[in-house]
This record gives sequence, C-alpha cells and structure tokens, in this order.
Amino acid sequence: MMEDARTEFKREYTDTIRKSVLAFANTEGGCLYVGIGDGGQVLGVADADDVQKRIVSLCRDGIRPDVMMFLSCDRMMIENKPVVRVQVQRGTDCPYYLTGKGIRPEGVYVRRGSANIPASLGEIRKMIREAGDYRYEQERSLEQALTFEETEKFFDQAEVPLGEAQMRTLGLISADGQYTNLGLLLSEQCQHTVKAAIFSGRKQEVFRNRREFSGSILSQVNGLIEYLDYYNEVHSEIHGMRRIDSRNYPVEALREAVFNAMVHRDYGFSGSTLVSLYEDRLEILSLGGLAEGGTYQDMMMGVSIQRNPKLAEVFFRLHYIEAFGTGVHRILRAYEGCARQPEFLVSDNAVKVIMPNIHYEEDVPAVEKVKEPGAVYESFARKADDIRVCEAIAKGVDSRKALQEAMGFSLTKTVNILRRLQDEMKIVRLGKGKNSRYSVRS
Repeated sequence: MMEDARTEFKREYTDTIRKSVLAFANTEGGCLYVGIGDGGQVLGVADADDVQKRIVSLCRDGIRPDVMMFLSCDRMMIENKPVVRVQVQRGTDCPYYLTGKGIRPEGVYVRRGSANIPASLGEIRKMIREAGDYRYEQERSLEQALTFEETEKFFDQAEVPLGEAQMRTLGLISADGQYTNLGLLLSEQCQHTVKAAIFSGRKQEVFRNRREFSGSILSQVNGLIEYLDYYNEVHSEIHGMRRIDSRNYPVEALREAVFNAMVHRDYGFSGSTLVSLYEDRLEILSLGGLAEGGTYQDMMMGVSIQRNPKLAEVFFRLHYIEAFGTGVHRILRAYEGCARQPEFLVSDNAVKVIMPNIHYEEDVPAVEKVKEPGAVYESFARKADDIRVCEAIAKGVDSRKALQEAMGFSLTKTVNILRRLQDEMKIVRLGKGKNSRYSVRS
C-alpha cells in the first residue's frame, strides 16, 4: 500500500486530518486511513469507535461549508488490525476551507500527488467561479470586533436609520447574529484601501502628492472624491459678456467612476484600488474584472451584473447611486461633444477607467531654428505670417483650428506662430484646451 493523489495514511488521530479531508473535497476525492504508517505498514488503532467520533466532530466543526454529505467514516480490519477509513468525494461547494482561516491560501488546501498544499489565489478564484453562488459580502467576517462610527454618521446625514434590525436587513449581520464581510467593509476595521497619486506630466515619474484612504468604504469614497475635487482644476472662458467655468474632469463622470470602482470591485482580492491623476488623464483601476457572466459589451450597453448587490443597495439607500447599471452611460454622457472620450479596459482580474482631461492640449514639438544662409529670408517670412495671423484674429478668427484652416498652415506651424505671438505679448490666450480663444492685445 502506498500514498498517492487519492490515498493518504495517518499513524493515529491528529488534527491535520481535516486538511486532508478538505484537500480531497477540493480536488478529486480520496481515502484517508487512520492506523497505517507512512510506509504502508498496518499499525491499527486502539479504539476505532473513539477515533471515528473524533474525526466526524473534527470535520463537522472544522471545515466550511458543510462537507459531511460528501464524507463517510467507517472501520475495517486490515491484517487483523482495526483501521478507520474516511472516504471523501469531491464536494459541490468548493472551495472548502478551515474554520477560522477563511477562503485564502492558508485556509484552502488541494491535493497534489501525495501532498496537501495551500491553494493559490488563482485556484481559489477558479473554484469560486465554478461554484457560482459564492458572494464575498455574504460570508461570515473573520473579524467580529467591528465598529461603525463613521458609517453611522453617513446614515444620519442621509436620514436613514441604522440599528441592529436595519443591519440584518441590509446584510451586515447574518441570520446567526454574526457580522458578514459586508459589515467588515462598512466598519472602521475594513482591511481594503484606496491608493491615490497625483503625477506631474503624463508618466509615473514625478509625484506631486499621494494619499491612502482606509477605514469604512463610505469614508474612503468620501475622502477620495474630496481629494480628487481639490485637484480637479477650474478653467474659465469668456464668451462675450459671459464667463463660463468648467472642470478638467466633469464632476458627474468623476463621481460615477469612483462609485463604480468601489461598488463593483472584487473584495476577495487583497490589493488596493488605484487612482492615478496625470496632466492629461485620470485612471481608476479596480480589482476583479467583470462579475461572472458579464461581458464588455454588456457593460457598455448598461447591463449590470451585481458582484456586491448588498453593498450596491447601501450606496443606493444613501442616494450615492441613482439606479443600477447607469454608471457607464452617465460617464459617457458627461463627455458628449468632447474630442477625447473615456476608455474602459477590461481584463480577467481588473477594470480600468481612463477619463481624459477635457482642457488638456497636447504639446506640439517646436520647429528648430533655421541655421542655413536663408535664415534672413525665413525671418521676413515669419514676420509676414505673424502679421496675417494677428489680422485674422482681429477679424474674429480666434481659435487655433479656425486659424489653421483660414491660413492654410499645418498644425505645427499654427501652434508655433501662436506661441511666438503670445511670447511677444502681441496676443492673449483665453481659456484652455479645445475651447481656447485668442485676442489681439490693445
């Protein structure tokens, strides 16, 4: 007799038996024999009935979900010695995990050869997807000493009650009186965070500022929106007698992107939600990909498959989100008429929203100075072009695009002339981005 992928021996009863049982249940099933040494020598057990009872109690109390319907424990005689046999089938509620450890590598085991090893995060996620009915927010929280001072303030502001009865209705407390992972997310003890960074330029090279938001998910959302609002610059444009103010990022689009990232992320991942603000764009990276069964086309059509429906319900009751499935459309609607549109990038394990800065105008490389003998002629030609542009601006041709078309110049030449005239204090630029206008200085 030898140990293999579906056979394991134990010399005597030990608590490690439950690791073997759940490893079999998470893989292809198998048999565990108590009273046989590692080398296959039959040793027997002193009291088979007692060993049976202890194994059944250990597996019933030490493994979640309930694995007992896939387990049978009996005694048999091998070489005239009593041996306890535990037969385990592959379960239908994988992943099975150790009570007190939860659905994480140190709590979930699989069978590889003759060894029981911790499952990888990828294996755990695969088992969860195959099970189909697992929801992180509904599982019992491993941390039960939770406080909700921050969350209570948000509920008070929204004039929504939050007593024990409401906590049970919303799903913060389960039927057995234990806090769920939804309760953990809304508590000060929430283990997930948001990391935000402000960069100079368009690359992750020079930090202007960075912050990490922790505590209740509601506090994180509120803090993040206030933080981004501070860096969401206001630009003013003059149209006749009117002054029109607008932000780099439409406020409604920014709020919707933040809410979507927090409500729809997979909190089974331990990483942080990442927010990066560059000179030309805002990126929000949320972990977990799309909810099971959802596609990119579904998302763009407004189909909402809720990964965390109870968390979404909390945001809905607090009037943070108005209706399910409208977030993407609201973001796109806020950018109607803009030259650059938001992007939605989706992978198996993440979703990234990229929102362009509507006032950002990409720099065009300046033409190098002419160093050939014809430079004198070039200087006269430039002056003539400058005069023509100033005259056109004075007549009301006041945008870069209109000037480019009227003069017949290239984009590079038009931009260089406008910069030169501004440097020489001959014209003044009003506004920024695609709505920029130019006026001749008096």
